[in-house]
Amino acid sequence: MSTLVLAAALAVSYANVVTAEEPAVPAGTVTKDPASSGSTDLGGSGQFGAPTAKPAESTDATELNLNFGGIFNTGNSRSLAVTGLGKFLLRRKIHQFTAAAAGNYGRAALAVRDDPATEGVNEGDIKQTVGNVQGQVRYDVFFHPRFSAFLMSTARYDKFQGLDLRLNVDPGIAMYALAEEKHKLWFEVGYDFQFDLRSEDGRDTSEALTGTRPPKTLVNHAARLFAGYTNNLSKYVTFDTGFEYLQSFLVAKRFRMNWVNALTVALSDRFTLATTFTLRYENQPLPGVRNLDTITSLLLGVRLI
Repeated sequence: MSTLVLAAALAVSYANVVTAEEPAVPAGTVTKDPASSGSTDLGGSGQFGAPTAKPAESTDATELNLNFGGIFNTGNSRSLAVTGLGKFLLRRKIHQFTAAAAGNYGRAALAVRDDPATEGVNEGDIKQTVGNVQGQVRYDVFFHPRFSAFLMSTARYDKFQGLDLRLNVDPGIAMYALAEEKHKLWFEVGYDFQFDLRSEDGRDTSEALTGTRPPKTLVNHAARLFAGYTNNLSKYVTFDTGFEYLQSFLVAKRFRMNWVNALTVALSDRFTLATTFTLRYENQPLPGVRNLDTITSLLLGVRLI
């Protein structure tokens, strides 16, 4: 994927579980609003972060957050990239629903003006370098102070990974080893169903490289393992990290790994600034698609509700 793009990725924060005395505990896995290069994944497809602690006396919550980012270069480098992200959270007692959507788009010039090294290349030609749209919904039930059951679904379109649609459905259980308000360690285990609908352009590229045209669709069944950690270093600074591993049941050599790190600074009650590093590895992508993406980025966020 292009490294010319500054984008945003999704994260959904989970609140406290309810007990008879309603103690404050973490609520489910999700992501810390990472920015990205324009190939951001949501939820079970490679994004994760830390739950947000709520006061012990408040387990109900309604939240709406929007995030925007972009980059515009002129001169020797000519590129434009924009991104948008929205997330919604509704918490009522032990039940929690989240929804999120993200979009990334970028274009760049193919050559530097008047550069002898690119002689013969149309210097005015500008091509799309990033294009993806993603959405996610997740439902959690917190049936114990340290355990929750969840069902998550993520859909994604990504032109440059040759995907018209990647649909993931992920049921699972989350367990919290550390459940302090400002210090959390949690694990998830579950099942991942993946359905890929490949684009004709992606199949054409693969056929040109290998001489064999890949099938239009791919179904995969996998085990999903996740570990997350968050630490509120101060009133204004939070660090999050999370690692996800997906191992296919059908093909032993087929697996995916995702790792994200986020350092977030609260600028005010409604504005945040986050810097993130994300690594995504897929050992069996379409031919012509690289199996490793790394993303380092910056994101400005605003909380509306």
